[in-house]
Amino acid sequence: MDFIKQLISNFPKNYLTALVSNVAIVSLFYFVFWKLLKDRFKNWRIQLIERVNDEQIKRELKNAIVSLMVGAFFSCIVLYFATKGYTKIYTNIDDHSRFWAYAGFFLLILIDDTWFYWVHRLLHHPAIYKHIHFEHHKSIDVNPFSSISFHFLEPFLLTFWIFPVSFLMPTYAPILGLIQIWGLLDNIKSHLGYEFYPAKLNKTWLNFITSSTHHNMHHAQFNGNYGRHFRIWDRLLETEFKDYEAEYDKIQERKLNA
Repeated sequence: MDFIKQLISNFPKNYLTALVSNVAIVSLFYFVFWKLLKDRFKNWRIQLIERVNDEQIKRELKNAIVSLMVGAFFSCIVLYFATKGYTKIYTNIDDHSRFWAYAGFFLLILIDDTWFYWVHRLLHHPAIYKHIHFEHHKSIDVNPFSSISFHFLEPFLLTFWIFPVSFLMPTYAPILGLIQIWGLLDNIKSHLGYEFYPAKLNKTWLNFITSSTHHNMHHAQFNGNYGRHFRIWDRLLETEFKDYEAEYDKIQERKLNA
């Protein structure tokens, strides 16, 4: 009964906050790069043939309204267990080593990336894909709104790692919040439709980072480039498209010759 009361109390605020903040941020990126500076950055586009239309945007917004609702519900569950002291989420930074609090950010990013890779590959299994992940892949020419457009179960599956981790690992609450912000911005980057990373990225020690091109190719070619933040798992398991770096370089050359 206490859980129901907490849910009724917290869910409307959590959902409204998530809906307004996500849609506002995504809309800003869409307006800036797909409208205001469209001509300025036309040679920075990954897919030269634009296929995004009003119907796609409407569908993506409808999906976002439902999927963000599920995300808010999941957040309420985690919050409930945290307030009851069942998890290891803490708000006083001195409860654990400060190094642990800050290092926790990088550890959580690695956990997130690993979980995403394997669940993402599972969602591409033919028996599952048509029921869940297909909705996201209706967007072939991706744009910022694609970053919040999912079947309602997908955000839950892709972020479920937070639940067991919060019970097993001391997690500083502000760092967990930062992870969520990072995830949103990185997701927008992946679905931006433009490549803004530097030309020599893949020639430096930072070449393990995924670019917008990396995930854009996943939408265009389907089976490959499953990673979220990093290329590590794709490289280890040879699921990265063989022409990824060549495609990245081709886009960079187009940018330089604009």
